[in-house]
Amino acid sequence: MAPLRPEEFFEEYLLQILASCSYIAVFIVSMPAFYSATPSPLLRELWLMCLLILCHVANWPLLQLRWYLWFRGGLTPYAGFMVTMLLFGSFGLPFMLLIDMLH
Repeated sequence: MAPLRPEEFFEEYLLQILASCSYIAVFIVSMPAFYSATPSPLLRELWLMCLLILCHVANWPLLQLRWYLWFRGGLTPYAGFMVTMLLFGSFGLPFMLLIDMLH
């Protein structure tokens, strides 16, 4: 198995990438709406936790694919870096928004 370059990775695994990145859009659009529409802080936290669990579900295919390809030598270092940054963005961005909303 020859290591995949970033452009090959994006061509072959577009569905996993879209599933991972779509969560960011869903979180950014829905979380402020839920935050302002719910009067109870407890209900806000419940919605927030549900959305964060959705984050893990949406990112699972890409995370699993990254580990599978990485340990089999299926990614060039640059492709591995790109996939890691995609995962960091889709996990890290919602947590940064969460911290901002809770303060």
